Amino acid sequence: MTVLDCFKQASRRLLAQDQNSLFTGSDPFQIKMQAIISEAVLDIAQQHDWLALTSLCTLTTDGSTADFDLPDDYGRMLVKADVHSSIWSINYQECADLDEWTQLQRFMPSTVPGYWIIYGDQFHLIPTPRANENPCFWYISSNLVKDADGTLKPLFTADADTFLLDEQLLTLAMIWRWKQAEGLDYAEDMQNYEARLSQIAAKDHGSKPIRSNRRGMNRLGIWGLRR
Repeated sequence: MTVLDCFKQASRRLLAQDQNSLFTGSDPFQIKMQAIISEAVLDIAQQHDWLALTSLCTLTTDGSTADFDLPDDYGRMLVKADVHSSIWSINYQECADLDEWTQLQRFMPSTVPGYWIIYGDQFHLIPTPRANENPCFWYISSNLVKDADGTLKPLFTADADTFLLDEQLLTLAMIWRWKQAEGLDYAEDMQNYEARLSQIAAKDHGSKPIRSNRRGMNRLGIWGLRR
């Protein structure tokens, strides 16, 4: 189902009209819906760690590099983000903030394999990983849409584009968001959207948006064994 198909379904519900185009039209309804759809897909992507959007990044280490560019399609880390080492049986530990990162750079504790943080559009590790250690982590891609020739991209730009997630969920999102923008009662429509979201997320086995407190798991101890 294309984004135009979703738009047609929504317009039938909202205006009792058929629409022949979305991105090639200049009608105020079409223009407003373009903005609403962009907001909707970005919001849906944040609601769950969708398996369809999950990709694996493996860093190539040379023994001297500790700062790595993020993948071109990097959107965000998983809610339950782990950075895995190919040498140690435990994972890198996430650094809480830049202040802690500064302290680690000055007074690095005896912790293996070390810590990670993201800032400046780069992925940083401390201490510098060994050559061929090649840490890896899963992330959520920023590419939410596929165009007619199969190319992935962040947002809809053409009527023939398709959503990588549930199209019915997108249609429901269009409906309640348009009603909200028009100052109409959208409570029931939003409930329908949220019910569909819960239903789809329950069937998808990505991590849920609840971050557990796992700090300290990677502290050096008897379980910090090299593979």
